[in-house]
Amino acid sequence: MGTVASVQVHDDVEPEVVAAAVDRLFGELERLEQIFSTFRPTSDISRINRGELELGAASPEVAEVLDACTWLEHGSGGAFTVRPPDRPDHIDPAGFVKGWAAERSTRMLSGAGLADWSVNVGGDVQTSGRPGPGATWTIGVADPVRRDALLAAVPLPAGGAVATSGTAERGDHLWSRAERDPALLAVTVTGPQLTWADAYATTVFALGGEAGLDWLARFPEYQGFAVWADHRVEHTAGFAGILFGVSE
Repeated sequence: MGTVASVQVHDDVEPEVVAAAVDRLFGELERLEQIFSTFRPTSDISRINRGELELGAASPEVAEVLDACTWLEHGSGGAFTVRPPDRPDHIDPAGFVKGWAAERSTRMLSGAGLADWSVNVGGDVQTSGRPGPGATWTIGVADPVRRDALLAAVPLPAGGAVATSGTAERGDHLWSRAERDPALLAVTVTGPQLTWADAYATTVFALGGEAGLDWLARFPEYQGFAVWADHRVEHTAGFAGILFGVSE
């Protein structure tokens, strides 16, 4: 996925239980990387794109992901797509896979009986439970304009997810069939599941800030905000109480 992952576990259990669960989590991320990476020539996606592997013979997760991507494409009027404009005969589900894979990997923690944890994959975060008695997960969102600052601190009182899509970290690596606003830098979405927080953040970015946030209103469990190069911030109603520019 071209990024880093980190895990925090706050359950009061034996260290070896935590270590084994975290090892399984990273093993699951590696397994999914081997299926979906567009950089590894042996991945299912790379082999499909070279015509060496039929979709029906690929790992079952490929069909699951592509079904979700098809739903997003139809639901966004084609703004979200897995087909890069310069290679329309290829598929690249990276706009969906990172959040989906990260959330899927957390099953290794819950399956081990762990309840209080946070998993961060490339700045996209899924949390569960609490980081301590009476404490609340609070996720910092980097400012895409001032790289040494936080734009917002997002509380997750009941656990949940925060995901950001944009061009500030990795440059212009996103594509869309919609007309892109070149001044739009980043979109952050929060909600119960990282799979959809990440997918919706990518879709909102592809649609453009205001139009994308209007589209996001279809899904009331998910809220978001967008930031432009002039530091303008627009947000959905669920972010009305968030203090933007917390580091200033």
